[in-house]
Amino acid sequence: MDIIPLKKRSLSAEVKEYLQKFIQTMDLTKTTKLPPEETIAQNSGVSRVTIRKALSDLEQEGVIFRVHGRGTFVNREALEIKVNINQGYEIKQLIENSGYKASVEVVNLEILTAGYYVAKKLQIDPDDYIVCIEKIFYADDNPAILCIDKFPCDLISDEVTEKDTKISTFELLRQKAGKIALWDKTEIRTISKANYIGSSYISYMENDSFLELQSVNYDKDNCPILFSTEIIDTKYIRFNLIRQKNIEYGI
Repeated sequence: MDIIPLKKRSLSAEVKEYLQKFIQTMDLTKTTKLPPEETIAQNSGVSRVTIRKALSDLEQEGVIFRVHGRGTFVNREALEIKVNINQGYEIKQLIENSGYKASVEVVNLEILTAGYYVAKKLQIDPDDYIVCIEKIFYADDNPAILCIDKFPCDLISDEVTEKDTKISTFELLRQKAGKIALWDKTEIRTISKANYIGSSYISYMENDSFLELQSVNYDKDNCPILFSTEIIDTKYIRFNLIRQKNIEYGI
């Protein structure tokens, strides 16, 4: 029997979830201040180093902010955000977080040669073969996202079938290749339906202009395993972002 790697989470990720649940129980009309790191460490039974890492992650997402000499505070505005562009959501979760019922239709499965552009993203040769899976994700039966996933055929030992496309490509790679995506590098741009040549299935989409996210997903060895393109109709999916300010005043 093949051994499929478990979806492991770091201790700091578990502490981050613990802190998020704690924040949800707070009465923010009375105070937005979190307990000191030492108190959180004692209550959760983990080291202050782990607490500090979890708090840093929440700070980067804008959920909390720190004031020197005063402490750590919850950002109430950030809690109102349902879709944060900093977070790598599964597409169905992204749609559901936006307030819609999510469904998906697989529109294409084929084997292609990588070509120069995709080969550069996946660090393979242009003549190498890749699997291409295209899906339309719907928000309340409206086409909201066209997703185009491409990964090297050499990652898996057997053929990808239509049945395999019923699960997410991340889960497919975990099951068939033992690969788990831990982080990605994403490029964002706007595109128009009239000039887009990446997929003919853009014709399924309603509007004429879209947000395009091109992401290279990496495994634990920092090797690229999946090149994913998401064409997003911002009529249905709108991202938000809390940014930490780094302004030099007085210049």
